[in-house]
Amino acid sequence: MVLASCKKKIGRGLQLGLAALLIGGLVPMMANAAPAAAPVVAAEPVVEAPGEKGDANAGQNLFLGVTSLKNGGPACVSCHSASTGALDGGALGPNLTKVYETKEPLLHIDADGNGWANDPGIPTMGAVFSKKPITEGEMDNLRAFFARQAKGPVASSQGGTFTIIGIAGAIVLLIIFNIVYSNRYRNRCNGTAHDALWRNYGGKGGR
Repeated sequence: MVLASCKKKIGRGLQLGLAALLIGGLVPMMANAAPAAAPVVAAEPVVEAPGEKGDANAGQNLFLGVTSLKNGGPACVSCHSASTGALDGGALGPNLTKVYETKEPLLHIDADGNGWANDPGIPTMGAVFSKKPITEGEMDNLRAFFARQAKGPVASSQGGTFTIIGIAGAIVLLIIFNIVYSNRYRNRCNGTAHDALWRNYGGKGGR
């Protein structure tokens, strides 16, 4: 019985140690992955890209999801990145930092909601935005934002960092849940039910 108790204490200590190491590693990783640039654009005079009537700041907020799209479509950042800093964005779609230079004619929506982004025939986006279309004004702002982003460098993707942080965080939560739940179960049953189950189904433990 003493040996079993020691094993439990050692196992719990190892779990706590692993959780501490993971948390200790996550903090600097998140600090490195998130530069000083905040995703919310502070209120400033409207910044307009040359030749574009939209508001680049408003377009950035639409891209990041700080401002919701009028018809309920998902934020661009859920699938795309555009060198916006922090963890940037999703990896399902292409990086849009230079999209203004290469595909500017596609970045237009007319007053009736017709445009490439809302076309039901395009892969992935079509199924979503044909039902929840981007408006003309929203696309004007997004186009101004893309015009501004195109002037800067393409930032390296943070998708790998985001994945590592997510996996490590999930492991930490599982360890904490296991420790808390097992202690509550043991206290509620005073060890008797646990020991009985272990003796009957787990082998020679519990003695």
